[in-house]
Amino acid sequence: MYKTKKEIEEWIKKFNPEQVERMRADNYFDSIDEKDLHGSERFRGGGNWSVELVAPQALLDLLPEWESKNWWEVDVVMDDNGEGIFESEQEALDEYGVKNIDEVNAHFARRFYDVSLDEEEWWISLEKEIEGKTGLPFEQFRVNYG
Repeated sequence: MYKTKKEIEEWIKKFNPEQVERMRADNYFDSIDEKDLHGSERFRGGGNWSVELVAPQALLDLLPEWESKNWWEVDVVMDDNGEGIFESEQEALDEYGVKNIDEVNAHFARRFYDVSLDEEEWWISLEKEIEGKTGLPFEQFRVNYG
């Protein structure tokens, strides 16, 4: 089922406060720097998170601008700090069926504190909105568990 921009925005407006409430219930805010309570840094570089979603720009374009700003670009191939999606360039080439790493479109990530299966499925359902329409190798969410 396809979703309108309004439906997407309304769902996210409900989802984000639920994330905050779950964090509050688990006293997670005690471990967050006060200046970053509302910033996107709180799930980067560690912290408690259950799911990291990785999406292409085409999926971010479906989100309200204020939500898409919570996502950051990640390297396709892991760097020396272990940050990235694939352990090797060859793994990425094999996954996307391309001959050159430059053919792989950008990946953006966001981490979530606690996501139910229904919530995860909702995010993944957005794939139907762009499936087969971009002409790019990466058109779906990648789900990584923390």
